[in-house]
Amino acid sequence: MSFTSAVKDEICSTADMQTCCYHAMTYGLLLCGRSFGSTSMMLVTEHEGTAKMYASAVEKITGRAPVLKGAESGKFSVSVTKKEDRLKVLEHFGVSERMVGVRINRSNLAEECCLASFLKGAFLACATVTHPQKSYQLDFILPFLHLSDDMLKLMQELEINAKMTKRKGSYVIYFKSSEMIEDILMLLGAQSSALEIMQVKIEKDVRNRINRKVNFETANIDRSVDAAMGQIEAIRKLRASGKFDGLPEELRELATLREENPESSLKELGSMLSVSLSRSGVYHRLNRIVSIANSED
Repeated sequence: MSFTSAVKDEICSTADMQTCCYHAMTYGLLLCGRSFGSTSMMLVTEHEGTAKMYASAVEKITGRAPVLKGAESGKFSVSVTKKEDRLKVLEHFGVSERMVGVRINRSNLAEECCLASFLKGAFLACATVTHPQKSYQLDFILPFLHLSDDMLKLMQELEINAKMTKRKGSYVIYFKSSEMIEDILMLLGAQSSALEIMQVKIEKDVRNRINRKVNFETANIDRSVDAAMGQIEAIRKLRASGKFDGLPEELRELATLREENPESSLKELGSMLSVSLSRSGVYHRLNRIVSIANSED
């Protein structure tokens, strides 16, 4: 099941609401379908629950069930085939048969609570949301410019900041902020889906912090190994040139320990000396050994 379907399942399961809000939700559902007018009224969706809700809403208004079909592609289409039924639906929502352009008739949003309910219906009809494991993206895909403009204004009233673009002949109101997507899903009653996004974000953050720490530690190990190999090479050079025995006693002792313990840290080497030495002290003595070896070139 896609994340979009899971969100729509959750919205459909919370569709028990006040009469005014149910009216607003079904208005959003029908208005934001593929077409909404006297010549065509239709929804195409991949979500069976949305298709059934659309058909039920039309039947309550007209007294006649619209044609609901399922295709092998997994999509469902719901068509109000009789013009008299389409006119009843338009009249029910206070829309004139002679309207030019599809707009939001605000008389269908009687109370402030109805704005979110209208958005529920619109989401069911035309929205998609990407699974948070992949990316953060929520789109409302609408067929009409004026309807898209009206939708943006409605969202602004709900303090939802959206952006709009045109894509393949449709108008897309989109969100890429995980926080905004969470807020929208909470507003629509899809709390579980919003919490899933939050959980995925936490997991991603923990994973990224672990990866950064591992990378940091790996880089430190690589630098330590490179330094140790350089120190051992310098000691071998001093032995080969016969200069090793001429080193001060404290340097000879440390050099011998380094040869015998190539994987030990500076702190560990310091604790092995006959007179313990700090990490910084070991570092400086090893640097002296390397400098002496290099001066032999």
